[in-house]
Amino acid sequence: MSIDIFLGLISNAILLMALSVVYEISYIVHIKSKKSTDLFKGILVGVIGLAIMSIPFKLSTGIVFDTRSILISVTALTFGTFPTIIAALITIIYRIIIGGTGMWMGISAIITSAVIGIVWRRFMLDKKTKIRWFNIYLFGITVHIVMLLCSFIMPYPTSVNVISQIGLHIMIIYPFSTVLLSMLLIHQKERNEALIQAAEAESRYRSIFENNHAVMLIIQPEDGQIIDVNPAAANFYGWSIETMKSMKIDDINTLPFKQLKLEIENSYLEKKSHFIFKHRRAHDKPVDVEVYSGPIVFNGKILIYSIVHNISERVAADKALKESEKRFRYLVESAPDAIFIQTEGRFSFVNKFAIMLFGAESAEELIGMLVMDRFHPDYHNSIEERIEILNNEKKVVPPVEEVFLKMDGTPVCVEAAAIPINYDDMDGAIVFVRDITERKKFEHDKTEMEAQLRQQQKLEAIGTLAGGVAHEINNPINGIMNYAQLVLDEIDKNSQPAKYADEIIHETERISVIVKNLLQFSRQEKQSHSYASVYDIINQTISLIKTIVKKDQISLDVKLDENLSDIKCRSQQIQQVLMNLLTNARDALNEKYAGYSEDKIIRLRCSQFMNHERRWIKITVEDNGNGIPAELHEKIFDPFFSTKPKDKGTGLGLSISFGIVKDHHGEISIDTKEGSYTKFILDLPVDNGWEL
Repeated sequence: MSIDIFLGLISNAILLMALSVVYEISYIVHIKSKKSTDLFKGILVGVIGLAIMSIPFKLSTGIVFDTRSILISVTALTFGTFPTIIAALITIIYRIIIGGTGMWMGISAIITSAVIGIVWRRFMLDKKTKIRWFNIYLFGITVHIVMLLCSFIMPYPTSVNVISQIGLHIMIIYPFSTVLLSMLLIHQKERNEALIQAAEAESRYRSIFENNHAVMLIIQPEDGQIIDVNPAAANFYGWSIETMKSMKIDDINTLPFKQLKLEIENSYLEKKSHFIFKHRRAHDKPVDVEVYSGPIVFNGKILIYSIVHNISERVAADKALKESEKRFRYLVESAPDAIFIQTEGRFSFVNKFAIMLFGAESAEELIGMLVMDRFHPDYHNSIEERIEILNNEKKVVPPVEEVFLKMDGTPVCVEAAAIPINYDDMDGAIVFVRDITERKKFEHDKTEMEAQLRQQQKLEAIGTLAGGVAHEINNPINGIMNYAQLVLDEIDKNSQPAKYADEIIHETERISVIVKNLLQFSRQEKQSHSYASVYDIINQTISLIKTIVKKDQISLDVKLDENLSDIKCRSQQIQQVLMNLLTNARDALNEKYAGYSEDKIIRLRCSQFMNHERRWIKITVEDNGNGIPAELHEKIFDPFFSTKPKDKGTGLGLSISFGIVKDHHGEISIDTKEGSYTKFILDLPVDNGWEL
């Protein structure tokens, strides 16, 4: 009996193999709707269930066993819920039709097998594990333990009898059959799904390949043979698809074959995926193309897949842009003025003259720096207004004079103009800067020369007037002086009238000195000129004033360079100039220091220098007095202007000195700071051009 049960169950289980046929049919018959496909599967499984149930193993009257539990549970595990419900309903209806003692046991076995299969598929089946068969084996054991437990729906003695006769055979054969059938169906499913995915992928690829407007090529990496091209490629290159399939990639690529082969190898090994080439075409000159390549596997063989873009217009535009940029850079770099670009208030570009203007070592030192840091603080407000005009109103800012600061803080006078631009997608301005330091110096020198010329013209006019006045005054003064002397000779020397006569003589002598100075000022008293030793002129002047300054507790600090050249001059006039400068220095020190002071010093320096290939002698007289106020600088050489009391100065000393120096083609200038010092600088040419 046991052998009959065993063989009957095995023969019944063999019918389950028909389920794999159902699975294949579901893939062969293409039904668009998934629900229709699931319904179709459920009906086929139900039919198999009817076939299985039609040849059961009869244990006793009304009690039959077959492999419907395996069928329904495996259907739930592999096909899903909807096909399982359809198959379960068909088998349940058929079991009701059969009837018998074990009807409710059979129905409950169908229902529990379906439920366990659906739950196990949802929560327990691990599709990735390497021991999936063991998971399914546990599933088979669970299903058939529950199935045997369903026998207790029948009377207890009957249930015990059923389990004792068939339970062991079921627990041996059914779980094993469940594993075999499930693994077979799962492998079928995975294989068919893989084939479907491959077919879909190939269909998508073919659709993309055939319908894409981009040029596409498939190349054999070993020899560069073109395996396939899309219609866009045939249209672009001008050859038919069949013609191009007979060509090699080096037939259209202008690179030498060795270099091209190396690039193909780089693409094959995925070392490089982006290339720029020139490609030949059937009826046109070669064009620039951009190629994106990479390896693909097709029918188990590795090929090169290339997408080609025509970039001839872009290359031409880039070339034009580079040439334009090159011209711009050449013009900017060659410009004689400093040019820089500012964006967001910072340097973004500087040319070499801008680097020189700011005293930087390189462009990197300026790039990124705040532009405002390079403007003199006095101009910050006006600069902010200009930036507002540039950035917001987009207006050109006309040239204005400003002061920049070099990297070391040194100010430099400039003239700057700005134009609003967009640079690197940012609003900014290109600024043109011209260094006007030399121009400002020239304007200053011109102003000084004009002032000196006016001064000289004024002095000459006054000199002419002074000469005439001096001659007119000289004779009456001599008469007054003589008459006063006659009166003095006739009266008592100790009388009051005698004192008046002495005062008349003293004052007329003062007038006589003034008249003499006026005559010198008017250059009507000309002295002879010759080469004279600078050492002699200075030493003789010092000897005349040395006693006076010593009496006033003033120190003389004299330093004369060696090997000073003799100068062509009227030595007495130069000595007169030096005497006047030394006397002024003495008066300034006495005014500041009533008595002795270690700072009560007159410094006299003499040196030789070259200027415009001519030798010059520089003599400076410096004191530590109160200095001269700035508002008086332009008046100190005016005739009859003096800061001294009327009884101590005539105001002609510096005017006469100025005229003497100019007559010698020299320069006299002043460097002074109020409350600190005064320095007179006397520059005399060694050869002033006079004929001896």
